[in-house]
Amino acid sequence: MADGSKKGQKLEIVVDRQAVRETAAKLYGQGFARAKIARILVDHLVPNGRDRPLEQRLSQARNKLRAWERTQNFRDLVWNGAVVKLDLQAPAILDGISQKAKRGRVDAARLALEVTGRHNPKGDQAPTQVQLVVTGVPRPTVQMEARRLSRDQRTMTIEGASVMVREDEDV
Repeated sequence: MADGSKKGQKLEIVVDRQAVRETAAKLYGQGFARAKIARILVDHLVPNGRDRPLEQRLSQARNKLRAWERTQNFRDLVWNGAVVKLDLQAPAILDGISQKAKRGRVDAARLALEVTGRHNPKGDQAPTQVQLVVTGVPRPTVQMEARRLSRDQRTMTIEGASVMVREDEDV
């Protein structure tokens, strides 16, 4: 052979564990099931014992994936991959929202306007201030007569009404 390789010789590629974990996380993020990922990566998940039956190696690969699924670090890898995939689909998602809004879907129209900043569903952020200014209106006048009953209490009599109001002194 001109390229220097020998016929019938198998080339073995060893991939580090972190690269296999990242690849498995990407496949999970793309929606593949554990069994499918185990079948795809069986040679990398179970590199030793290639002479054993495939079903036994697949079982070990599924167990390794199951153990990885229990770790927060691996789930974070899966989440990050899924978020990147979703983010890359954002233009198509917005196009779909636009099409639905054009067809008259009110919820899609509201969402489209919210995304563009043209609509705020919560209204104004600052509370509305109302000032009531009354000018030129005469205030009613009442003549009051106050008498001292005791040292701690005062009784006020409003003329024209038989209402007695007691107040604490020095309020």
